[in-house]
Amino acid sequence: MEPPKEFLSSFKPAADLFKIHSDQGAVIRILTHNDADGVASGGILSNVCKRVGTPFKTTVEKRLDEQILKGVAEEKPSLVVLTDFGSGYLELVGKALPDLDVIVLDHHMPMGNQPTRVVQVNPLLHGIDGSRDIAASGVCYLFAKQLDPRNVDLSPLALVGALGDQQDKGEKKSLKGINILIEEEATAAGLLSKDVDLIFYGHETRPIARAIANTTTPFIPGLSGREDSCVAFLDHVGIPLKTGDRMQSLSDLDEEEKRKLFSALSSHMVAEGCDAKTVHNLIGTVYTFKKEEATTPMRDGREYSSLLNACARMRRPSLGIGICLGDRGEAMKDSEQTVDEYRRKIGGYLDWVRTGDRIKELNAIYVLSAGTDIDENIVGVVSSILLGQGILKSTKPIVSAANSDDGTVKISSRIAEGTAYMGIHLGKIMQEAAGAVKGAGGGHDNAAGAFIPPGAEDEFMRRVDELVAKQWSGS
Repeated sequence: MEPPKEFLSSFKPAADLFKIHSDQGAVIRILTHNDADGVASGGILSNVCKRVGTPFKTTVEKRLDEQILKGVAEEKPSLVVLTDFGSGYLELVGKALPDLDVIVLDHHMPMGNQPTRVVQVNPLLHGIDGSRDIAASGVCYLFAKQLDPRNVDLSPLALVGALGDQQDKGEKKSLKGINILIEEEATAAGLLSKDVDLIFYGHETRPIARAIANTTTPFIPGLSGREDSCVAFLDHVGIPLKTGDRMQSLSDLDEEEKRKLFSALSSHMVAEGCDAKTVHNLIGTVYTFKKEEATTPMRDGREYSSLLNACARMRRPSLGIGICLGDRGEAMKDSEQTVDEYRRKIGGYLDWVRTGDRIKELNAIYVLSAGTDIDENIVGVVSSILLGQGILKSTKPIVSAANSDDGTVKISSRIAEGTAYMGIHLGKIMQEAAGAVKGAGGGHDNAAGAFIPPGAEDEFMRRVDELVAKQWSGS
């Protein structure tokens, strides 16, 4: 497939500006968002800078604000590149960085007037769905290809970011839209193979029990994050852990064994309160990166994205950037330990939610008030799992609040994919409701966030509830 020509042509001004600075060997300052897509985006741009030999600094941030941008201005870089955020902060960027050239490579909803020295590339400006058809990492990859066609080897990182942003909304949990073009380029370059199977993390690289335990999307209550429970589960089902002296991976099972495993997992998830429909999320398109070692988490696209996301959410994003830059030594070892800790945390948070009366149902939304009981960087992940597993029995969005370490309150909102098509746009709702309480928000139609002042939660949730009901009735 070919993306719209006007979208491809929009990369040229940004690429020309980048070349002006990189040809001079000037310092390029990269800021990116703290999730899998953001880290993959930052990794792509870091690789680009490294290859052209220009000095650069990359940091991963949970949001942009005046203080962060003031610090960037004081560094006096030659060029600032914002990836996976920026479009929602155009006026703030122009005010805080008036004397610097800025490139924004984003897929979130643009807000405000674009300053003179800001060059923006965003699929939404060309009628392309940034929530489902291309992630920020895909935008960064096409930018890298504009600079040098040899950067095609960065295509797996674009797919990692798209999977991390859960853009696998196509048939059999496949990527769609412009992501398909990136898939085709990766396949042609000998970097990618695809198959439809059970989508446990480590499909061909991990022992079966560990693969199930490592799987958090979908989250399997009682098994995700708990390898010992998975060993007992497989023993009960009658799936052998070994063939001779070798531990079996999922790819070693025959079709009958896979059917038996799927049936047992389906029954388990329904018994744990998951919607029967969610069990089909266990089957989907497996993305295998052929140039990665078969024993590493970078071999599987979803496992790779989970690793980058864990590094970012656990406040160790430099590990993720290092892996994107090719570190397969200490960074990989440390990142795998970080993933294990991250999964244990998620399991603990879900137990906390499920064993207490934590979720309040309003007229049009669910509210999860986590306070300090859930890490602000993980509360959105928990919300997605609660929504995706069918544990919430209505199609209402879930809006979660957790205390942030900067004194604000972090808001994460999520809505089921089918509901997002019914006229609800959470990004616009977060923007309006947060602005009304002197906060800031934005995002996609199906996933968005905000930061609001402490003490404003009740008023904010009341406004969100009213806005969701209004959009719903209007649709």
